[in-house]
Amino acid sequence: MQIWTYANVLTVSRIALAPVFIICFMADGAASKFAAFSIACLFEITDLLDGYLARSRGEVTGIGKLIDPLADSISRFSVFLCLLARDYVPVWMIAIIFYRDAMVSYIRVGAAAHEVVLAARTTGKIKAVCQGIVTVSATGLIAAQAAQWIELPVRQITWWAMAAVTAVTVLAGIDYLVAFSRIVRHRQATAH
Repeated sequence: MQIWTYANVLTVSRIALAPVFIICFMADGAASKFAAFSIACLFEITDLLDGYLARSRGEVTGIGKLIDPLADSISRFSVFLCLLARDYVPVWMIAIIFYRDAMVSYIRVGAAAHEVVLAARTTGKIKAVCQGIVTVSATGLIAAQAAQWIELPVRQITWWAMAAVTAVTVLAGIDYLVAFSRIVRHRQATAH
């Protein structure tokens, strides 16, 4: 089985670009902020493309299924941590998003222990779309503000956008918990 498919290369590129994003975002100047914005866009474009390529080319692999959610978490958390470091968002929002991701990873391991693959939930996909929109929008606004192209309350806009993402993330986490509890109850019922 081929590991280095086009889809997997795109997925790994998100992991490789994450530290580059941090360096660009944390540097001063409009050019570096626009570089960070461009990388944030690449995160989301490659996230869409890798899944499409894997399915359309019949190259869905086990390693791809493992590294895709990892690449999503690493790339988006790089953006979130930079927003936190520059005081665009409070730590409690990032903590909630992190805790939810850790919990879902644990739930998936628990489901696998019951020989069940916990498929991606619709709420999880909605959460991913919301996070993607906000990471691109926030970095774009910050870059535009650094270039003095706009006069908007970027910090307040980013805060409220991330508050909405945090709420969606919590709801998605609850949905995974409910799904996992149903699996456990079903397994226990059929075991007796």
